[in-house]
Amino acid sequence: MKGLMVLLTSTVMSLIIWADEHAHLPIYLDHPAGQWDDWSWATRDMRNTSPVRSYQYSIRVNLLPWTAVRFHHGWGVETTGFSHLEFWVHGGSTGGQQFSVMAAVNGSDRTPVPITNYVSIPANQWVRVQVPLSDLGVAQGVRLTDIYFIERRGQIVPTFYLDDIRLIRGSVPSSATITADMNQPFRTLTSLHFGINVATWDWNLTLSSTVSMMKRAGFLALRFPGGSTSDEYDWANNRNRRTGTTYGTNTDQFLSVANQLGAEKIITVNYGSGTPQEARDWVQYANITRGGNVRYWIIGNECYGSWEYDTHLLPHDASTYAQFARDAIQLMKAVDPTIKVGVVGTWSETDFPQRISVTNPRTGQTVNGWSAVLLKTLRDLNVTPDFYDLHYYPQNPGREDDANLLYSTRDWTEILNRTRQLLRDYLGAAGDNVAILVTENNAVSSNPGKQTTNLINALYLADSWGQACVQGAAAFMWWDLHNSTDTANNNSPTLYGWRNWGDYGVLSAGSSGGVGDPLNTPYPTFHAFDLLRRFASPGDTLVRTTSTHPLISVYAVKRADNGYPRLLLINKARSLTISTQIELRNTSPVSRAILHQYGISHDQQRKSPTTRQIQVRGNLVRLMLPPLSITVIEATR
Repeated sequence: MKGLMVLLTSTVMSLIIWADEHAHLPIYLDHPAGQWDDWSWATRDMRNTSPVRSYQYSIRVNLLPWTAVRFHHGWGVETTGFSHLEFWVHGGSTGGQQFSVMAAVNGSDRTPVPITNYVSIPANQWVRVQVPLSDLGVAQGVRLTDIYFIERRGQIVPTFYLDDIRLIRGSVPSSATITADMNQPFRTLTSLHFGINVATWDWNLTLSSTVSMMKRAGFLALRFPGGSTSDEYDWANNRNRRTGTTYGTNTDQFLSVANQLGAEKIITVNYGSGTPQEARDWVQYANITRGGNVRYWIIGNECYGSWEYDTHLLPHDASTYAQFARDAIQLMKAVDPTIKVGVVGTWSETDFPQRISVTNPRTGQTVNGWSAVLLKTLRDLNVTPDFYDLHYYPQNPGREDDANLLYSTRDWTEILNRTRQLLRDYLGAAGDNVAILVTENNAVSSNPGKQTTNLINALYLADSWGQACVQGAAAFMWWDLHNSTDTANNNSPTLYGWRNWGDYGVLSAGSSGGVGDPLNTPYPTFHAFDLLRRFASPGDTLVRTTSTHPLISVYAVKRADNGYPRLLLINKARSLTISTQIELRNTSPVSRAILHQYGISHDQQRKSPTTRQIQVRGNLVRLMLPPLSITVIEATR
């Protein structure tokens, strides 16, 4: 944290306090942060090493006439609670630079504001600037999509530097009021909501120690054979069709592990280099020959992406994929009519452009994205998939930011609403019956850095799980059980955590080159799953909750076995202990509760979640939530 914020010049009318590091959203902090992208057309260096305000880098800016340093956010940041844009500017050897600050809401530019309204930029020193969002034409509750530092006078601006660009939240209280209403149900959880990805290249999957840890985490759904490997996998010979590599875990072993856990099984068949007949044969072997009862099958993995192996004449082609899916579904269900078969897609009708265009029957717009072409083609082929498979990684490597990651869990509302609308638009009424399964989620799309192995990712996992389930995902599966350590990615000091390596796994796959933990050592993400197991089970019903605090997420269930309430609370504040008053509504009186908790001290001491009893007065719980903590309250009579 930077401490208290001070008055910059007499033009700044109020004092803004750093209530908590995670209350405010970085736009640039050593790099464009989180989901903010560099869309500049000015000459700039985003990794300038001198002068630097904080951490390692700043932005060196050279503005020619009408050029700009521009930051763009694809989703747009919902501005409720944010009051100011803050940044630091250094005047270089000259000082006195003149440029404007401008914002865009939903892609629509607002009126630029001259920097001289706020500060006269001095030479050879850093100075803080705070611009009220209202000055930029940005109201509360809108989506801020762009911030510009732009030259508007047709002049060359001498070199200057920018650093620590953030959106400032106006106030962050130290207390919160929380409610959970047992009479306002959302939806019932199933085994599919407690899932993990496992892989054929995991030689340690079948070990008794691995299975024991998986039981401890409560994994009740397993997806196999593992991400992009699926489109290269020769299941019959347990090898990689592209490289010839032989793997450590085959179909029989996967079935055995899943059976030991009592878990639902999901298999992704090979679209990239396989055939519909090969998919049929896998169903025949797994479900008929071996009696494996694999109920869920996916046609390929992220087949829209150029990173996937695809040997078809037209690779990554939605029409080709739709025809393959038609043939595969027919053959697979002829073997076992009880199975569910899904297709892969995204929540956008414009991304991953295709060679043909289609018309959205609801909006009349012509689009050519993978999902639109796929769904339109499937309808033309008279095929309705049983489910639609989504993956979500909110950050790209090198741009990880803790506050933005924790904020991004709210994306699930838009992701799942957009997806449901796509299914309705292109499949008609049948689209309402197509389940949406989230079968991959983690913090970053590739090249995992230290954020993945540290406490922040555990909080993200728990909150992402809750949001996805509340918003209607029929499955939630994390990527993944075992992966590998990697020290070469983003280990920036801007990120929280003491492990200076990345690993997608919730359990260590063992040290590599002297880095990492012994096999099956749990990472914080594993402990998040341990707490989810204590919070809810299949058959429990998610109910409506409220929280008055922007950094407290809360979820609640009504237990299927006894009707008792349980709560999941996540304090995303970096340093703020928050006093909470929790009201349990429309439930029988509760006399006591069991509290399970995991946070900073547990992580630093490599401890599992701790458990203790707490008192409940009536149906009111008063509890201090430590910073960066996950808490489960299990009410008892």
